[in-house]
Amino acid sequence: MVLMQNLIQQNVLDDYIIDLDWSPSGDYLAAITGSGQVALTNMKSDVLWSELGRHKHGANCMQWHPYEALLASGGQDGKLTLWDVTSMSEAWCQNLGGWIDCLSWSSLGHFLASSSGKNLNVWRMSGKHEQIWSNHKSSISDIGWSPDGRFIAATAKGGISIRGYGDLETTQLLEWHGCPIKMAWQPSGELIAMGDEEAVHFWEVESSMHHPMFGYNSKVSKMSWSSDGRFLATNDKENLVIWDCADQYSANEELFPLADLVPEDSLVGPGGTAPILLEQHRGEINSLVFQKKGELLASGDEKGKVHIWDLQESKVPIGSIALSYPISKIAWSPDGQRIGIGGTDGTVSIFTFDISSVRLKEEA
Repeated sequence: MVLMQNLIQQNVLDDYIIDLDWSPSGDYLAAITGSGQVALTNMKSDVLWSELGRHKHGANCMQWHPYEALLASGGQDGKLTLWDVTSMSEAWCQNLGGWIDCLSWSSLGHFLASSSGKNLNVWRMSGKHEQIWSNHKSSISDIGWSPDGRFIAATAKGGISIRGYGDLETTQLLEWHGCPIKMAWQPSGELIAMGDEEAVHFWEVESSMHHPMFGYNSKVSKMSWSSDGRFLATNDKENLVIWDCADQYSANEELFPLADLVPEDSLVGPGGTAPILLEQHRGEINSLVFQKKGELLASGDEKGKVHIWDLQESKVPIGSIALSYPISKIAWSPDGQRIGIGGTDGTVSIFTFDISSVRLKEEA
């Protein structure tokens, strides 16, 4: 399969693109920049980009509400802001006094979690403060609600703390002595993955069984699960390292698991297979993400190259995009037909894809 793509929009914002994501409806693409700009483009309007507001000194994180046209953002000014995109105005703002590092909405959108230093806070959609935990051993590096919205996880020195919320006031610690960087729940909630300075770690949440996978040559700071929970994609400098977490591996000769990636005692992942190493990038990978509902993976590097992969078909990209700027962030639209690509120079490009027509030609 060869993926056909078409550039429909390219514009430059005021600084490095820190984050980029589509609204749940797919009508808006939002971006935050290193200088603190919070901006969005309405795909149904002739106006290319509009500024919602700014965070003084810089913006660190943002996340869309899972169902409403509400965008949360946090910055170096210590402000947590919820923006009402329909009215292009501020719904509410809380000043926490320290950098807002991470944000995460619960699956139903009832609660918003934020991290600031060692503190993990939970807020209601209305802006009412619900909970704070301040007993982490170091600054929190990442947070995320479980797919069912019952638990909130946070990574800090010592591992991952998973706390029940609402009627489930429990705490589970998945211990590790290293310095966590990134975490991601498997869509089913059965596994949770964590990246640190030299490895990716898998835990079976119910039993706390730990599967550390060593052998990386760089920090594991990017990871993304496929929508069906089978594959976890991670970065290792200019290489993609893919873990197949299916209970029974379906052999595909096009995917060559490379045994030399990790030591023998750390070779087999949760699915009982060695990792898949994809080496087409020529620059360090800065962003990687699976479609929200689909099979395709996009990865972008510092040389301006974006590759699109179908891991169940081939180890060769089914599509590639060459841009003139280093890639900093990639975001798929909810329908998987458009992709936003942000750069270190503030450029944002939007491409559309035509997958169905290609598949129809192959079937014919």
